[in-house]
Amino acid sequence: MRPLSILAGLCLLASPAVSVAQNGDAPMSPAFLRAMEPMVPRETATDRVVVTRHRAMIGGRSLPYRAIVTELPMPGPDGAPAAVAVSYAYVAEGRGDPAKRPVVFVFNGGPGASSSPLHMQAFGPRRLTGKGEAMRLQDNRYSLLDVADLVFLDPVGTGASMPVKNGQASGYWGVGGDARGVSAMIDAWRRANGRTASPYLLMGESYGTARALAVLNEDAKVKRPMPDAIVLLSLAIGGAEAPVLSDVTTFPTYAAVAWYHGAIDRAGRSVADHYGAALAFARTDYASALMQGPALPVAERRRIAARMAALIGLPEDMIEGKGLRVQKYDFMLGLLAAKGLRTGQLDGRAIRPIAESNLRPPFDDPSMSLGSGSSNAIESYLSGELGYALPSPYRSLNLGINFGWTWDKEYGGSYRAMAFAPYLATAMAAKPTLKLFTAGAYYDITTPVYAGQFALEQAGIPGDRVTYSRYPAGHSIFEDEAELAALSADLHRFIGGIVAERR
Repeated sequence: MRPLSILAGLCLLASPAVSVAQNGDAPMSPAFLRAMEPMVPRETATDRVVVTRHRAMIGGRSLPYRAIVTELPMPGPDGAPAAVAVSYAYVAEGRGDPAKRPVVFVFNGGPGASSSPLHMQAFGPRRLTGKGEAMRLQDNRYSLLDVADLVFLDPVGTGASMPVKNGQASGYWGVGGDARGVSAMIDAWRRANGRTASPYLLMGESYGTARALAVLNEDAKVKRPMPDAIVLLSLAIGGAEAPVLSDVTTFPTYAAVAWYHGAIDRAGRSVADHYGAALAFARTDYASALMQGPALPVAERRRIAARMAALIGLPEDMIEGKGLRVQKYDFMLGLLAAKGLRTGQLDGRAIRPIAESNLRPPFDDPSMSLGSGSSNAIESYLSGELGYALPSPYRSLNLGINFGWTWDKEYGGSYRAMAFAPYLATAMAAKPTLKLFTAGAYYDITTPVYAGQFALEQAGIPGDRVTYSRYPAGHSIFEDEAELAALSADLHRFIGGIVAERR
């Protein structure tokens, strides 16, 4: 059920083939073709609000709550309705003064991904478990609803948020337009539900982390109140894509994946210990060696290559032959090459025979499923439990939006030029109480955990206002139940701290 967080994979679409198995003319999977299907527009711009009442076992207690599905007509450039944006909110009942209870606005990434993974696999009151015929819904013991009300947002073109027939919705499929649209959804929901006085948080995953920071930038322009906290999961916020920087920030992740596969001598170290050793090396000797380039003395180059080999498990000669710069495909195809295997990118723990990796990159990733298999279950939940009749099939992923995404000049003009951390720095300077929680995964090669941390540090984000968390998981941390439990516990503490400060 893992969705594609395409942001960091975009650059692979135009990459040269790395082997015959990775041929750029290779076929696409059925899941990819489904994700590329045209959107089904709505006939009219509706503004339904559907409210139902429920009860679920969360945090060991039976919790009553209201589910609120809200349709919000979204204007096009001419002011006429261009789309209908849909949100799915859960408001706990009997939990005290709503003005003191936080609201968390949650979205995923892509671009072109719905909120469904975070909604239905991580933090909503009901959770999809199992696969295929065994997939079922159960109360989510890890939901955050016991400490905060939750609003899951599907940006225009994803989930049930579809364009209106003959509407001009393309303005929402770019960095700025998307951020303004999501900001409008948040503002409208807070006003309609009487929650403008409540503390609120933004939570985004993958490209959703860039979206959250773009929302801060767009809100500052129109002087909307800043949130009380930001939660960034699997950070994809730019600022670490340049030569040398990308090598340095990805290296510790290679080391963690090598540790997992036993491709290096663990010497009794945990993954956190090995990652830490690789990070220390990357920030010092490795960065210095790369900065020297061809001027690096031969003996020093050999020493660095030997140390790299000991940390990331690739042959020393191969590393030296690559000029000490190991690309993602070099690593994924090289780590277990002696066994005829390759690793995943979204989750480096996943493996597949190289000979069977016959899809076009990045869709050859053995840890990628493009969200296949869950849409029918989500549709049944929305219509059956929440009473919301969908006008068209639920779009967990819309790759048409992704491939046509506009990287506005204000936001860098391209994926590689983007840098969103400065918008957070500006917001934190304007609101001294604004706090940040970040979560990264040791085995996520797509959005390496240190890349996000590096970008935040370089932007001057105050360290005493940030909680940095790392988990032994892949890109979608919550897909490992043990790590979902840990992440949920960490977020409970973080949100609890926000509430305590508001009292």
